[in-house]
Amino acid sequence: MRLKKFTNYAISFYRTGLLMLVLASIYSCNKDSVTGPATSLTEMRSAITLVHADTSLVLRWSPGVAAWEGDDRQTTVSYQIQVSADPTFSDESQHALDLETDSTWIFLGDEEIVPLQQYFARVRTVASTGTGSSGWIRTSSFQLKPIDLFRPIKVWSLTDEAAILGWATHGELTTLVVETAEGTNRQEFDVRDDKIVSKLIEGLSSGKNYVARLFRHDDRPLGVLEFTTKPTVEQAGYIDLRASSDPMILQNTLNKVPAGSTIALKRGMTYTITETFKLDRDVTITSEPGFGNQARIQMSSSFDIAEGSQINLIKFEDVEITGEMTSTYAFNLSPASTIKKIEFEACRISDQRGVVRLKDAGSKIVEDFVINNSIVQNIGNYGLLAPDHVDGTVNNIRLTNSTIINAEWIVRYNNSAVNHLNTMIMENITFFNAPHSNRFIIDMQRTGSTIGSFTARNTLFGYTAGGRSFNRFVPNSVSATNNFATSDAIWGTSATQGLAAAGIVRYSATSEQVFAAPDMTNFANSDLTIVDAALFTVGDPRWRP
Repeated sequence: MRLKKFTNYAISFYRTGLLMLVLASIYSCNKDSVTGPATSLTEMRSAITLVHADTSLVLRWSPGVAAWEGDDRQTTVSYQIQVSADPTFSDESQHALDLETDSTWIFLGDEEIVPLQQYFARVRTVASTGTGSSGWIRTSSFQLKPIDLFRPIKVWSLTDEAAILGWATHGELTTLVVETAEGTNRQEFDVRDDKIVSKLIEGLSSGKNYVARLFRHDDRPLGVLEFTTKPTVEQAGYIDLRASSDPMILQNTLNKVPAGSTIALKRGMTYTITETFKLDRDVTITSEPGFGNQARIQMSSSFDIAEGSQINLIKFEDVEITGEMTSTYAFNLSPASTIKKIEFEACRISDQRGVVRLKDAGSKIVEDFVINNSIVQNIGNYGLLAPDHVDGTVNNIRLTNSTIINAEWIVRYNNSAVNHLNTMIMENITFFNAPHSNRFIIDMQRTGSTIGSFTARNTLFGYTAGGRSFNRFVPNSVSATNNFATSDAIWGTSATQGLAAAGIVRYSATSEQVFAAPDMTNFANSDLTIVDAALFTVGDPRWRP
């Protein structure tokens, strides 16, 4: 028995010695180990994770461990954290934070560290029993973005002498300051009331650069916005039609101005297009700078292009284009022609059979079709775009920052004509009852047709009685991010027609829960302001809080 006990003691002693030898070799080979000095019985076992939210971040780490020191000597672990602009942490004057906490995370905002400054952080355990701290674990450099509450200025919120500035709510916002880029003509406003989220700034000079700033009570900035007021019609050198009260003046002027001209129309006035007008040159048509009703172009027919025309740009900006939902188009292209870009910027397009149609024999090529910052509503069975003949081609489609309401099709191809589309991009779009009647985002079905790439970002589909993604042909590639359809949007279920084909995710709420006041009877009468906070990053930015 004694021999057995002695043998056990010898083995135990041997094991203990071997363990001490291993520990000694570890410390001698890794002097920077997070286990800390030899006297430390605490250890950090994970790296620091940075959870970044642009204007703030959270540092997280796994709990440290402490060795058992006996029943009468319980060790608890806390953490020392240092945040410094000095990567060596040797210059205490650059320390932003040095504290001890029981938590395994810490929040850093603009009150703790300065935005755009590079910082580093390190954490170690601190034992309650005085047996030493662990080694430090460190982060790479990080920084915060400054808070910017300003919303981008839309074209309709800016004139030659005024601007409507908007911002997000913030509990500490106190002051709005607007001045020229040179720092002159300063205007200051009290915006402490959380109900104030926009301000009309008047008394500005045309064609001038301005800077707007938002501040907290301690003068720390909460946003900077640079903008330039519009030039006057005279300063910009536009063709000025504002003095005429003749509704035919636009039609009678278009083919008489120099190519590349911009024509300024009077706000609130209606201009008529009474017959199929054949445009033969580059032109931009815009309302004069100002707020209030846009100049209105009333279509009793449609614009067309003259035979053989080679046009770089046809652009409508800040105007209303309306007609008859059963018969008119903004453009109904027939003769052979080439147009590099047809663009609608900040327009309201309504009550058309289709927005742009390409019909009849003769090679007609539109390189780019663009709708941006616009509202398109009450569009009939030719959709926003309709290549309606094998000789009509649109290479690229871009729909951005816009609202599409009550449109039967989005893009419709003649089902008997082979056709090709290179790219289609939809970004920041709100759809409401569009497409409907079991129609499509892209309806292409003739054998031999091709669709290149399709991209959808931040799109929101509200109620529809029947929508579909693609008909027979799907794009060669689909890129989709942050796209949703409300639960009351009735959608196709097949592999090509379903929501998933276009990268759209079914959302759990109805249109009534998502939008402020959707109207299921008169769709264009809807207030599509988003009231569901989870969807504040999708849809037309004009409807986001």
